[in-house]
Amino acid sequence: MCSPSIFFSALGAVVSFAGARAQGKAEQQRYDYQAKVDANNKKVSEWKAQDAIARGDIKEKQHRLKVSQLKGRQNAVISAGGIEVADGSALDILADTAWMGELDALTIRSNSEREAYDYRVQASNQGAQSQLNTMAGQNAATAGNYNAMTSLLSGAGSVADKWYTKKGYVT
Repeated sequence: MCSPSIFFSALGAVVSFAGARAQGKAEQQRYDYQAKVDANNKKVSEWKAQDAIARGDIKEKQHRLKVSQLKGRQNAVISAGGIEVADGSALDILADTAWMGELDALTIRSNSEREAYDYRVQASNQGAQSQLNTMAGQNAATAGNYNAMTSLLSGAGSVADKWYTKKGYVT
């Protein structure tokens, strides 16, 4: 007949085995969940980058239209005053308006590209984090299996020791 200490040692080894496997699996699930969150965040950041470019394009076009309208009004006012718009200070005014308008339009474009770049860097980081979490989850599952086997073998050794001691093979 098996003594209670041997029985409980064996039972403890089995429970410890199951607990270590469950812990590894739970940790893998936690990392897998975080990897999915990171992957979703990557997609959102990529969408934000595309949106930044689209908004920048719209703002740039709107600004160019405003500058074109301003140049038209300037041209009309100068012409209505009987001044030749093809040369002199009138031409300088129109050229300055065009130059400043273009500079502003390019600044708008640059700002939207910079914003998009920031989102793309963020997306890249989130993608890398997603991959790291996936690997960490796989490692957690593997570690859980090793811990489970270690628990089982350690428990089996303890049971064997108690069994041999009870039988008088070891003193």
